[in-house]
Amino acid sequence: MDNDTIDTRLEISESNKQLIQEVFELELAGHKDARDLYTEELAGFLIKTDDGSYTLSSAIRGSESETLHSTFGARTEAFNKFAIPSKLKETAQTTSIIRVLDLCSGIGYNCSAILDYLNDIDIKIEIDMVESSIETLATTLFVPDICKSHEYVKKTIETYLIEHEYLQYNKVISDIPSNITLNLHVCDAREFIKNHANKEYDAVFLDPFSPSKSPELFTVDFFNKLKEFITPHALILTYTAASPVRSAMVNAGLEVGEGPRFHRSGGTVASRSTQLIDKPLSFSDEKLIALSDVGVPFMDHDLEDDFTTIVERRQSLRDKVRGVVKFPSSSKLPRYLGLDPEEIEDVNLREKLTGYVQQMGFESLVDPRIMEVLDIDQTKPSRDQIIQLEGNLRKLLE
Repeated sequence: MDNDTIDTRLEISESNKQLIQEVFELELAGHKDARDLYTEELAGFLIKTDDGSYTLSSAIRGSESETLHSTFGARTEAFNKFAIPSKLKETAQTTSIIRVLDLCSGIGYNCSAILDYLNDIDIKIEIDMVESSIETLATTLFVPDICKSHEYVKKTIETYLIEHEYLQYNKVISDIPSNITLNLHVCDAREFIKNHANKEYDAVFLDPFSPSKSPELFTVDFFNKLKEFITPHALILTYTAASPVRSAMVNAGLEVGEGPRFHRSGGTVASRSTQLIDKPLSFSDEKLIALSDVGVPFMDHDLEDDFTTIVERRQSLRDKVRGVVKFPSSSKLPRYLGLDPEEIEDVNLREKLTGYVQQMGFESLVDPRIMEVLDIDQTKPSRDQIIQLEGNLRKLLE
């Protein structure tokens, strides 16, 4: 993870932002064709994914950038990781209105996907779209049309930009159905949930850049606050399966489970209710979270710390606990705890792993005390297992 001194959210590239700013200036100056003039240039920042939909790249932080969506299919990913596993069709059977919080809306594919997913149900849908980058939202207007519901997103964005004097001409020809309400909030997601009015959501889509790029939206404190705004039957869905994210959810009192896989990548679902978790985490992942330093979560008590502070705080705590009260995560050691060393064919790896546990005072990966730590009821929910594993190791090392 990069320890840059950047304390702002990650956004699209500076070149992309600059072009959008030029569009704003020209249109406000009265050029009705300003967007048409920049269509070809802005198309250069769009990345066509395998299902024909588009995504964008982020600005570079450190030495790398990320795309907003999977290049295997941006729209398909929105369906598979957010809309379909949200269980909102089931929720729709018991309520007259569905409310969704779409955090880090980007170019609106998650919003569009849930509208299409619920299209055949006679129900009111209200979505609060939260996005910090006005330029990202404006770039949505240059994304080729992929479906009717995405036109509703574009119309919502255009209306916002006109009302807030970024643009002045209505060019998106689309009428949003009367049963759909899209509320656009241009702000930091942390500010939104800190200042949010009393409203409960039936699902939360959490879709920022990765934890290494946007740790401020994956902290224990963020999930603690977010938990206040979800109904008992709601799911929080995110594309990431990172251990510190899952650990943060557990520490915030949420039940956790595996999210659907899309190609090689799996996600995470969280809820206040164990009954909503269809697939628990693997025992291997539970060990990684509970017993190693990689499971140390991000923290941001007042929901206002910058990138560097959040990252360095976690790294400092990892340094303190690694090899002392937590197993090192090096070479994925926790996944091998309790495994007969003879089953590890790579001799160098076997010796390395044995050395790690011996440094903590254990004889081997199957030391009786390690086996005692791992002796838990694996039929319990993942959160209970993680807490019990942590407790067993803490008790052993005290």
